[in-house]
Amino acid sequence: MTTTEVQSSNPRLHEVVKNRYISVMKKLILFLSMVSILTACETSNVHSTEHSAPPRADKVFEPIEMKLTYKNLKLNDLDQMMDLMYEKINEYKKTDQVQKLKEGAQIAYSRPDEDRTLDKVISLVKNPLEDNGEWENTVEAMVQQNIVRVNDEKGDPIIQVTAGVVLENLISDFKPLFIKQYKSGGFETEMIEKIADSNAAYSKLAKAERKLNLMRMNSSPSEIANRLIEQKNSVLSAEKK
Repeated sequence: MTTTEVQSSNPRLHEVVKNRYISVMKKLILFLSMVSILTACETSNVHSTEHSAPPRADKVFEPIEMKLTYKNLKLNDLDQMMDLMYEKINEYKKTDQVQKLKEGAQIAYSRPDEDRTLDKVISLVKNPLEDNGEWENTVEAMVQQNIVRVNDEKGDPIIQVTAGVVLENLISDFKPLFIKQYKSGGFETEMIEKIADSNAAYSKLAKAERKLNLMRMNSSPSEIANRLIEQKNSVLSAEKK
């Protein structure tokens, strides 16, 4: 007599087998669920020591032209920079093209900022960009496009250095919010992490250009961003002890 026949002739035995089968399946499902949760937690813990959020997938943005370089801008005073911002604002008002405001932001960040002029001029284009819901897109486009420019070893060294100035100014501008976002993360943190992960580095010609005309050390934008992330991880690690 087969097992099926025994079970059908003995309803009580059939019920016992059925209950045991259900019990085993429940334990198996519970075990697999626990494994899945533990794996997710381990992955999350490893990730949190490096980045606060998964990297953003690159969006496609209209190129923001680099019409003025750091060489054009480094000797400009506050009034001259304000005039450039108002020029872009007027172009925006005449054409209703938000891209004109984005070009203004690119110009503002392209000027070496030892005198902190950037703080005084960027709001002129930032405010209307925010009103149009385009500020974060502008920043993300500048980060993406200037990483490419910095890493173009065959490109014009002046363009490479200007792109590096843009990224360094963004890092400096976002640093206070980055520090506030140590635990929560946020847009500014994501942008600094993106620069850190990009391996953005200057070519030999760009390093020579930068040293001669800016008198700056040869730290790349990625190295500067990575130092901020290392400081963040040190602070968070110390808080856990």
